[in-house]
Amino acid sequence: MPAPSRILVPVDLSDGSQALIDYAIQLAKPFNATIEVIHAWEPPQYVAPDLLVAAPGWNSQSLEQVAVDAATKELNNLVSKASGTATPIKHRVVVGEAASTVLRLAEEGKHDLIIMGTHGRRGLPRLLLGSVAQKIVARAHCPVLTVHLYEADK
Repeated sequence: MPAPSRILVPVDLSDGSQALIDYAIQLAKPFNATIEVIHAWEPPQYVAPDLLVAAPGWNSQSLEQVAVDAATKELNNLVSKASGTATPIKHRVVVGEAASTVLRLAEEGKHDLIIMGTHGRRGLPRLLLGSVAQKIVARAHCPVLTVHLYEADK
């Protein structure tokens, strides 16, 4: 199996996202691999994403635009904390269901490794929320490295 040259790092913007990005950088260094960090924002199924959001003094924006802008700001902050490295890092926010979006971008971008976090949910939370990592591991065209993300309060 060849060494990775293009690494995709999907993040959910939770507390463990920074540690995951840092881990991917350390893994990429010996291989001179590039890293692409993405966040997939999934529109809520019960609210139209083109619903307008407004407050006094604001221009009306769609819910999708407000959410994507907020996620982009947070992702920019995460990546800027890791920018002191020589490893090239691209990042972006995309709209779509997380698992299928990650799988599609991994193939389109010809990524040869996916590094992603897992929260290790069990029981009812896993049943209700599903496991994005499990879906990606089962269907990815390339190796997937999952890293257990511990919550800050544990």
